[in-house]
Amino acid sequence: MADVINESVALELMKLIARSEGRRFAPGRATGAIADRQWILRTYAQCLQAIRRPASVDKLLAIKPARRGDGRR
Repeated sequence: MADVINESVALELMKLIARSEGRRFAPGRATGAIADRQWILRTYAQCLQAIRRPASVDKLLAIKPARRGDGRR
């Protein structure tokens, strides 16, 4: 059951990312870049990884995590 929930959340997250990046899933509709197979599979896999292991988000984004107590939020 948890896997179904994780997969649903990952799919919704991927849709949010697509919207924020101006990607579209259907060719010929509006303007913007098409979310091709490669983009969809990679982005969904990253979203699923982020949902299953939230600590991996910084690694996915190649960002050094903020250290505790350094004043950053």
